[in-house]
Amino acid sequence: MKRILFFVHYNKYNNLAEYVIYLLQYIKHLYSRIVFISNSLLDEQQKLKLAGICSSIIVRENKGFDFGAWKDALLQEGWDNLAVYDNITLMNDSCFGPLCDMETVYNRMEQQDIDFWGITDYMAENAGMPGTNGPLPYHIQSYFMCFNNKIIRAETFRNFWEKVKYEKKLNKVIQKYETQLTSILKKGNYKSTVLFKSSDEINNISFCYPDIGIINSSPLVKIKSFLYFSYPKYLLQLIQNKTSYPVSLIIDYFSDVYDPSILFTITDRTLLAESSPNNDALIFLPKIAIHLHVFYMDVFEKYAAVFDNWTIKYHLFITTDTPEKKQIIVDYLQNHPSYENLEEIFVLKNYGRDVLPWLSIADKLNAYDIVGHFHTKKTLSSNSYIGLSWQQNLFDLLLVPINTIIDVFNTNKKVGIVIPDIPHFFQLNPIIASKEKKLKKSMKKLWKTMNCKKELDFRDISAFIFSYGTMFWYRPSALRPLFELRTEDIDIPEEPLPMTCILHGIERLLVYIAWSEGYDCRISKHTVPQLSAFHNNMVVNKYIEKIKNSKDYKVGKFILMIPRFIKRILLG
Repeated sequence: MKRILFFVHYNKYNNLAEYVIYLLQYIKHLYSRIVFISNSLLDEQQKLKLAGICSSIIVRENKGFDFGAWKDALLQEGWDNLAVYDNITLMNDSCFGPLCDMETVYNRMEQQDIDFWGITDYMAENAGMPGTNGPLPYHIQSYFMCFNNKIIRAETFRNFWEKVKYEKKLNKVIQKYETQLTSILKKGNYKSTVLFKSSDEINNISFCYPDIGIINSSPLVKIKSFLYFSYPKYLLQLIQNKTSYPVSLIIDYFSDVYDPSILFTITDRTLLAESSPNNDALIFLPKIAIHLHVFYMDVFEKYAAVFDNWTIKYHLFITTDTPEKKQIIVDYLQNHPSYENLEEIFVLKNYGRDVLPWLSIADKLNAYDIVGHFHTKKTLSSNSYIGLSWQQNLFDLLLVPINTIIDVFNTNKKVGIVIPDIPHFFQLNPIIASKEKKLKKSMKKLWKTMNCKKELDFRDISAFIFSYGTMFWYRPSALRPLFELRTEDIDIPEEPLPMTCILHGIERLLVYIAWSEGYDCRISKHTVPQLSAFHNNMVVNKYIEKIKNSKDYKVGKFILMIPRFIKRILLG
């Protein structure tokens, strides 16, 4: 069987993801020729990766999306040259796979009396795509379509591609081309089928019921199904349990393209040692620095007691607000083992909480490989869940497991920041979306000012992944855009600070800045087994926003505003 594959690629950050290479490597033996069409830029190194897999590489502007790309590639190949093939396969990079042997799928489908086929289909609907006119007819979904030689030679097929226009909106491409091609070919009496058929009860399997496909040996799973499916972590578990596909490729892709708020719904970012930490081996660790902002001396003494028990080598930088406190700190540390790690104490104005003092000495901290940022903010409540204070939670999550935290940084160079799980106080008193919504405008402005490399849609984030209490471990390179800010770029009011202060915005942006710089995040979780607090918080806020945006909620809110006597008239 002589087959040719036209594979369309697009990445908004001009990256060539490893899952694409993996997919092509595992299916290349099925084709006599692979034409790789990239709708995003490829550098020379990326082209070299593809050279051993693909027969031809086309780099073009993203005009007309995948149908525009397929049109250009088909016409460039030429109909006479294509007529010698038994099969044309059109495919794009919107799927992970192969989850099973693709050759078995081809053999099964090509033995049937059909002219074209795909993996999944979509039942007809009266409503069209948003922003377009007309209903949606039954069609084979275009992420994977195969056509036999009979169709390749058909004028109907060739005319369809020659008439494709470079639409600027994806919905128009779907409405005009993807959803119409099946109908056009069926009118020419060409027969078709799919591997997994939809029904009135179960439509759009690829997006809404991907678990059915995985359980029944679908070779591909749509990337966006992880966004539509109600429990995406289950999909990851299914793939891991039922196939040999490396789920790390899925995680790596989402880490690169989708912001951490999405990634945390798909995979667990719990802090686990990448290798077994060994106290003796810690002698050879990278340079480690600690920044501690001291305001309350009694809390400082608790930190000193923890530092005294550490066996790792580190340099301690302290900021405080008065010369008197500086002297007290020096006098106290002189009688403790941690004194030998003291590098410098800075006296700074009591301004900008712990954040501005930290940023003020960033140049010194940036000389280190791994940095811990802490402060002595007072405990919010002495009656938090299971009797643990807010401050004690952070001690237990960020200071006690020091060897594990440093080991993760030392063995996984993609980890850029480690934050604590949500303290129990905040699990019982969650920060709801309405409060975060007030911060988004200033956060968006700051994101733009920092010239972050990746796009972040603040409208889609119902709850941010961040370090409650602004204490964390990080690589200086992961937060580079923040350290390059000028002081005048940060509009900080005088104390006491309002809840909508930009410092609260910076607190929420740290994980996202690291993501934009190409780094991953880990969460040091509570030892008590429980569902991720971050996941709970995002789910709650998501449903709160959904309810508030619903018609019933808005109508009900309006009715409640009507004076009581008018309500009696209206409602009887």
